[in-house]
Order: sequence, then structure tokens, then C-alpha cells
Amino acid sequence: MSNAATRKSPLLELVAGAVNVPREVWKRLVNIVRGVKDITPGVARVHIQSRNALVLDVREQKEYDAGHVPNSVLIPLGQLERRLGEIQAHRERTIVVICHGGKRSATACLHLRRHRFREPLNIAGGILAWKKAKLPVEV
Repeated sequence: MSNAATRKSPLLELVAGAVNVPREVWKRLVNIVRGVKDITPGVARVHIQSRNALVLDVREQKEYDAGHVPNSVLIPLGQLERRLGEIQAHRERTIVVICHGGKRSATACLHLRRHRFREPLNIAGGILAWKKAKLPVEV
């Protein structure tokens, strides 16, 4: 991933210093600027159930084993570049990406877009938000 995608924007830094914005709102604004589409866990579930979206979990194995979205595919973020071939067949499908809190999954969405995956969507708040919404989790 390029450094440009991970660097903080000076404009965003200036705005952050001048405006008191709640942390979750700020994270979503940063994702919008980066080109990442955030969705709620409820919207993610609709994509999964009715639109046959692939769920990509980018956490580490230990985190995944502690609880994950049913039928999700685990590819830790650090392995995503070299394991893209495992999900190439799903390039034209919606891919719902999840991590612990939404940051790694946002980075994964950028990777997927760069590799021309059609519609990667970031679950805002990650598995924490998924569980808070009382959606199903497998262990």
C-alpha cells in the first residue's frame, strides 16, 4: 500500500484541531476522504443475506477464533496482498470487510479497490459493533 494512502492529510489535521468532532464521526469522515465506504452492521447483514456478499475478516487468527461472522473468510490484513488470489473469483461481488474496530478493514478496502475489486464495504465499528447489534457470531 502506498504511503500516501496511510498518511494523514494536513487539511484533515487542521480541521480536526479546529473542530471538536466525536471520534466515530471523525473516523467516518477520514474514510470518506480516503474513498472507503462505511456501512453499519445491519446494512452489512442485508448485503450478506440478500445480496450474497462475501464476508472478509482481516483480523488475526486468535481474534477470529474468539468470535466471527458466520461463513466469513479469514485473511489477516498483513497477508492480504499475497493471498488476494484466494478471493479473486469474487472481484465482481460485494465484499463486506470486518476487523475488530473498523480501522484494519478500512485499510483492506483500500487494498481491494486498488486491485479492482468492485465493491468492498467496511463495517464501521468492526466486530465490536456487530456484537453490539446482537448479530450472529460463531466461535
